[in-house]
Amino acid sequence: MSLNITLLVGGRSTEHDASLHGYHHVLHELLKEPNRVVVDSVCYVDRMGTVHFFDRGPWPEGEKELLAGEAIPLGAAIERLRSGGSFVFSLLHGNEGEDGGWQGLAEVAGIRGNFGPVLASALGMDKYLQSCLATALLPGLRAPRSALVRADSFDAQRILREIGPGPLVVKPNRMGASLLTTLLHDADEQELVRAVEAAAPYDNQVLVQEFVSGREYSCSVYRENGRLIDLPVAEVVSQGFFGHEEKHVKGRARIELCAEDPTTKAIRAYAHGVFEATEVATFARCDFLVRDGVTYFLEINTLPGLMSGSIFPMALAASGRTITDLVVAASGDYDSRPARDKVKEYAISH
Repeated sequence: MSLNITLLVGGRSTEHDASLHGYHHVLHELLKEPNRVVVDSVCYVDRMGTVHFFDRGPWPEGEKELLAGEAIPLGAAIERLRSGGSFVFSLLHGNEGEDGGWQGLAEVAGIRGNFGPVLASALGMDKYLQSCLATALLPGLRAPRSALVRADSFDAQRILREIGPGPLVVKPNRMGASLLTTLLHDADEQELVRAVEAAAPYDNQVLVQEFVSGREYSCSVYRENGRLIDLPVAEVVSQGFFGHEEKHVKGRARIELCAEDPTTKAIRAYAHGVFEATEVATFARCDFLVRDGVTYFLEINTLPGLMSGSIFPMALAASGRTITDLVVAASGDYDSRPARDKVKEYAISH
């Protein structure tokens, strides 16, 4: 029996384009196995937050086609997703996608999908807090020296003094895709202020970190039929800094799947530990740096990119699995979660 799927795509988010590229790849992969999954609708949230619904193919691919869909109010869209009878596979990245917003809507409305718990997603969009949690829970795991600043009020001189000498990385605390992430080779107060102010319109919390020069690894995490599958760890080979352009411009960096060794095994153990501690749904990707035998945690991505050249699909394919396997696993993961009683009456006397 095939699984009916609704693809939820786009989003009022700075990562809208990543969602569109992932949708294109996921749609084509799912259409290859119609005996296992059937795409029965597409729900597109445009850049301004308007919802466009498609309930029959041929399915739209480009943004122009997606915008031509029936425009419906958000409440009506949530009701369709709730009552449509298909599993909703969300490809909404970033803010209002994987930051707890849609996860909360799905929880309250009872939408069956791969949204996962609110807390896991909210932490997954907060680099500072997830780093604090990961290093507190997992002995031996470290994080770069960091300072969380508010863009409208911070003391640049104090921040430089606290983090210490050397290159700095400045990034929005709650954005993905390495957008507005800046490497300051020899930071002074003016440079730091400019980097923070560039991020301010998109996130009033900005993370300032020491630049750790080491080997960068990314570990994909995947749960299938209730157990974690050991996917290969990938090494990111770049010119010393893996920023937004290095991630999204062909030829600026390359991804190499690693052979098993003590380093990759330790990285995978750390990634699995973070994944289970935060109860992420079905799949994620964790990024690390290794310098002089010490592993530094960078972040967990609770909805890793699913574009054709992205790290997670590469690792998944190396294990002999497809995007269809991932979607089916996400449905099974949702159905196997233990139900929670949410109603309990109790007496209160004054």
